[in-house]
Amino acid sequence: MQSIVALRAPRYASAMRQYNISFARSPRHADVVLVTGALTGGALGQARRLLAGIPQPRAIIAVGNCAIDGCIFRGSPRLVASAAESLGAHVEIAGCPPAPEAILSSILTAKRLLSGEESARTEEGASRNDRDIRDGRGESRVSASGGDEEDEA
Repeated sequence: MQSIVALRAPRYASAMRQYNISFARSPRHADVVLVTGALTGGALGQARRLLAGIPQPRAIIAVGNCAIDGCIFRGSPRLVASAAESLGAHVEIAGCPPAPEAILSSILTAKRLLSGEESARTEEGASRNDRDIRDGRGESRVSASGGDEEDEA
C-alpha cells in the first residue's frame, strides 16, 4: 500500500525516528503488524500461522477499508467478512487508502497499547489479545502484510 511506503519518505521519517518506530525486516521481529487488503478464506489459515509466529506482546492494525470490511469486495464468497475481526486487530484505520498520518497515528496508538498507557476497549470487554499486548518495550518495529500477499516491510 502506497500510504505505508510513504512513511519511509523524509516527511515522515523524522516523526518515525522521534517516536522510535522502525520497519522490521521480518514479521517475526515486529511488535506491530499492519494488515492491508481483503483476506480470502484460503489465506486466513496462513495469516493466522504468520501471526502466531510473532512473539507476544504484539499489536495488529487493520489498515484501510478492505482490511476492515472488504470495501468494494464486500460480499464476495471467497473473502472473509472482515480481516480485522478474523485476525483480532487491536486498531482499525478507515480510508481507501488511509493517509500516512493516520497510519502513523495508529502505530502510536498501538505502541501505547503495548506499553499499557491506553486500552482500545474497556477492561470488562477486553479480549485476551488486549491484555497480552501490554509490556512496556521502548521501540516499536512495524511489519506490513497485505491480504493474500506476504509483503514484509
